Amino acid sequence: MGHDITAVIGSPAVVARVVSVAECPAPTELNGGLHIAPLGYQQIDKLTRLEPGRYSEGFKSFSEGLQAALLKAVDGGTLAFVETNYFGGTGSQAAAVIAGGKVAMQAATAVTRNPVRRDDPINSALRALGVEAASGMDEFDTVGLGRFRDLESLGLDEWDDE
Repeated sequence: MGHDITAVIGSPAVVARVVSVAECPAPTELNGGLHIAPLGYQQIDKLTRLEPGRYSEGFKSFSEGLQAALLKAVDGGTLAFVETNYFGGTGSQAAAVIAGGKVAMQAATAVTRNPVRRDDPINSALRALGVEAASGMDEFDTVGLGRFRDLESLGLDEWDDE
């Protein structure tokens, strides 16, 4: 089973600001009071104004242009940007945290078959948002990210031109 998402995660107010600028579908509530909103090609193009600039190493979408747009949209708030690309247990993930008017953390894992670890990028980003892992779970599972396998499961149909 695959897992391929690009999204922003944060408080309802901060995610709503990104949704407004990027014209994302309505955010989805996660466990712990956080919200998630998908970023497809159209939303990223809208945020970067088709000028992405250089991409951060290991990321497929987190570019200089996207960083600048998210920094402006969150206006001093805290937000996590996450990317996953897994199929059959092999894949990669990347995450960045925007906090205090800057990119406070960014990390990416190369394609791997290793099990998810506590220090993987998305778990680290979720901890920066205040998520505490439930007993026997990591932060990813604690907030319920496993239930979203693709952008469609987050309400975004990238092939819908309407």
